[in-house]
Amino acid sequence: MEFNLNKWNTDSMSMRIFGGRLRKCVTMMSIPGPFGGKPFTLSHLSDIYPTMCADDSRTDSDRLQSMQSLDRAMLILRAVAARRSLGAKLADISNETGLSRSTAHRFLGALVQAGLLEQEPTGGSYFLGLELCEFGAIAANRFGLRDAAHPSMGRLTEQTQDTVYMSIRHNYESICIERFEGDYPIKTLTLDIGDRRPLGVGAGSLALLAFQSDEFVSRAIALNATEAERKWNLSATQLFDFVAETRQQGYALNPGRVAPGMTAIGVPILGEKGEAVAALGVGAISSRMGSERCRQIVALMQDEAGQVAERLSRRLGPLDTQVVNRAYRAGLRNHR
Repeated sequence: MEFNLNKWNTDSMSMRIFGGRLRKCVTMMSIPGPFGGKPFTLSHLSDIYPTMCADDSRTDSDRLQSMQSLDRAMLILRAVAARRSLGAKLADISNETGLSRSTAHRFLGALVQAGLLEQEPTGGSYFLGLELCEFGAIAANRFGLRDAAHPSMGRLTEQTQDTVYMSIRHNYESICIERFEGDYPIKTLTLDIGDRRPLGVGAGSLALLAFQSDEFVSRAIALNATEAERKWNLSATQLFDFVAETRQQGYALNPGRVAPGMTAIGVPILGEKGEAVAALGVGAISSRMGSERCRQIVALMQDEAGQVAERLSRRLGPLDTQVVNRAYRAGLRNHR
């Protein structure tokens, strides 16, 4: 009985993998060997099946181990990043990630060797490495996202003398991808480039959340409510109220919810269908952000947000979140 590969059809993952290896064996029939030049039959299949299954088992195990290693490395990098300029000690990383100290120490050594982390010469705390700084700078400007915003951010910084931010949405978080510092002597540097926040926490993050579909907003708040309440004392009910207020006003206002004494405004950069694909933010000490000045800044920001959207559209085509995220993810590949 000859085996017809065209009729191979199953929903079983293991059988699909087995089928892939079977196809490779059949392609070798033209090579001199046990089956060369002969029909491939079920008797041949019974001869090679044990070897094929053993190979697949090893491959699947290796693949799973590689994915687990990558996940653990990312957990450690995030734990170190969260400690910012303080650095993270081995005990901190072990507690934060749930990894044993020996496992964490092994991964830390590999990450230091790769240049992704650095350790104090005395063998103390770990910090993000300069290699990551280079990657981050490249990634933050993928497909010119930052370049498209630079003229507008520069003008806003000159006009307000305050700190200006640009953020994009990734799943249910906002990511700060650019920051310009104004000349006013008292600065409000509440976000660094690369910082993430749950959607709804902070002015730019709230602007990104509010101008999404109702379904998305509900899902995001449900997923972020626990962290928002634990870290910033913001309940799910409050987040829904902030979204409603932001939609009514057309901009987000954060009067000291994240950092006491600091007020920030967030304005969405809208895509083709009206959803926020990015956001501009301006932050200052609250004494500088009276109602009349806030209105003036909002008008400036909305004008510049429209110009950023136009520049991005010329570069990327019709804008939506997927287009912006693809652009954000692709820069490192293009750089290499």
